[in-house]
Amino acid sequence: MNQRTAILLVEDDKIDQMAFDRFVQEHGIPYNHRKVASIAELRTQLKSCKFDVVISDYELPDGTALDAISECKAVGVPVIVVTGAGNEKIAVEAMKAGAYDYLIKDHDRNYLHVMPVTVKNAIGRHRMEQERERLIKELQCAMADIKTLRGLLPIRARCKKIRDDKGYWNHMEHYIQEHTDAQFTHGYCPDCASELFKSLETGA
Repeated sequence: MNQRTAILLVEDDKIDQMAFDRFVQEHGIPYNHRKVASIAELRTQLKSCKFDVVISDYELPDGTALDAISECKAVGVPVIVVTGAGNEKIAVEAMKAGAYDYLIKDHDRNYLHVMPVTVKNAIGRHRMEQERERLIKELQCAMADIKTLRGLLPIRARCKKIRDDKGYWNHMEHYIQEHTDAQFTHGYCPDCASELFKSLETGA
C-alpha cells in the first residue's frame, strides 16, 4: 500500500479547489489533502498539522504566495507556487523567495496533470537538503571534537595524565577516548617485553 502524501492546498478559488479534488479522485493519486483559502488559515494549519508539501496560489485575500513561503520556511515545509498564465515574472520572484517549484495555471487546468511529478520532485529535493544539513552538522561536531586535541595539552610529565577543562586529571587513554572515536588496544613493544622477561627471570 502506497504511503499517502500530506498536502495543504492554499487556494481561494472554489472552482480550482473542486478541480483539484476531482483530479486527485479520478486519477487515484495517494494524497491526504486539506484546503484553505488564506494565509491566516495556512498559519493555523501549520501549527496543528504536519504536511509534506504546500501548494499555494499566488494571489490570496490576505497576502501572496511569498507570504506562504515565509510561513512554511519557519516550519520546514516545501512550497509549490501556482501562478496565473503568463506570470513568469512572479514565478521567478517565488523561486528567489524559496519556492521549490512553480506551475502556470492555465484556463483548462492542464497544469494539474504535471502536479504529481512536481510534488514528488519537490519533496525529494527537500529531503535531500535535510539530509545534507544533517551530514554538515555531524561533520561540524566531528571537527569540534578534533579541535579539542589540537594545540597544547596540560599533561603531567611523570604519569602522563591530562587535565580537562574542568580541572580534573585524566589518564591519557581515557581523555583521548572521550574526545575522539579512537579505541585503544594493548600490547608490548620490544623494550617493554625485554624488561618484562628480565624481571621474570630475576624474580624482581
